[in-house]
Amino acid sequence: MGRPSYPPEDLAKGVLLQQYFEVSNRVAAGFVDLFKEKLGIDEAYSYKTLERAYDNPHVAMILREVFEMSQEPVEDEEDTFSPDGTGIPNSIKNNREKEKESEEEADKFTKMVAMIGATYQLISSVKFPDNPQAHESPYFEPLLEETVDRYVQITLVSADSGFLSRDNCDLVEKHGGKPRIHPKKGITLKRKGSWAWTDMLLNFIENPQEWLREYHTRSNVESGFSTFKRHFLSPLRKCIQRRRKTEAFARACDYNLKRASYVRRQEGLTAPWMAA
Repeated sequence: MGRPSYPPEDLAKGVLLQQYFEVSNRVAAGFVDLFKEKLGIDEAYSYKTLERAYDNPHVAMILREVFEMSQEPVEDEEDTFSPDGTGIPNSIKNNREKEKESEEEADKFTKMVAMIGATYQLISSVKFPDNPQAHESPYFEPLLEETVDRYVQITLVSADSGFLSRDNCDLVEKHGGKPRIHPKKGITLKRKGSWAWTDMLLNFIENPQEWLREYHTRSNVESGFSTFKRHFLSPLRKCIQRRRKTEAFARACDYNLKRASYVRRQEGLTAPWMAA
């Protein structure tokens, strides 16, 4: 008989704490011991236990629940969304903008594709493809479907031309929103079964200023990615890919919790789990 395992909720708190402070496993284990009373952790654990927590499926489930709970303050307020992708460096030596076109340098980044609310800039859904050079458009549907499940309504979805397709336009319209996906050179008005496609392009032709005004709500999403990267300046530390994905997702959770706290202070929007 070995010693009983540590409660996964305590391990999840340690993972979130480590990513919040962007520290190594040993330093994070010290923070867990320091803050265990405030965090409601019964017993401190070693840095190796914290390292293994990134493989724990129960920890992953708790992080997923935290991610969903963090959006509760704005779930009936946010209705405009935009998808985009970026790369999180795996080393401090790497620069995404300089090296994203190089196949040799691609593995130095973890790909992140996210749907972000344009008003409050919370991440509504996020994916981390195995291939750092993966195209972003195939992730549009799962990102939007998860967003629809969490929010009361979707009125507008704006995206760059990388997401342009008739299927994506139809999907947005299916969920009650207006697609504003930037056109590419050489496209036509042919429906090919998609009224949403033709309607979007006709609106662009008839009222380009209003169309572009709605499209450029996605600039707020670019701001959200910028905020995310400024919150987490250090590269991802994990060497094993599945642990690195958990690490990146924990950062998304921490980012959303910070944004939820900001929204609470600035807008007075709260959720039942927030302290009075």
